[in-house]
Amino acid sequence: MNGESFGELIRASRRRLNKSLQDVADALGVTAVYVSEVERRKRPPFTMERLPALSQVIELDLHTLKTAAWAERKMIECDPALGEKQFQALVELARGGLSDSQLDEIIKIATQDQKEMF
Repeated sequence: MNGESFGELIRASRRRLNKSLQDVADALGVTAVYVSEVERRKRPPFTMERLPALSQVIELDLHTLKTAAWAERKMIECDPALGEKQFQALVELARGGLSDSQLDEIIKIATQDQKEMF
């Protein structure tokens, strides 16, 4: 991400592809003014529901967009359809108290599971 804000990331990608504010707005179902305000950090990053469409229109990896949005919002959104065990695991992670080695193991397991999915 190179230290760019969510808005800077969107603007740079949009300009790289020679897309207008209206092109992005149309793909997301919002106004061009709204897109401009997000790019200029006058509004918060788009919601998680809009990020897949944004990812497609500006040709950026969805994970990159989510990470940038979460970093700027200073919070992570989770899918309410998560199973009870997954939700409990997220709550425990959010509470902290895990050692670096435990966190490394969790990341290793999660990364491996994602590789197997794709």
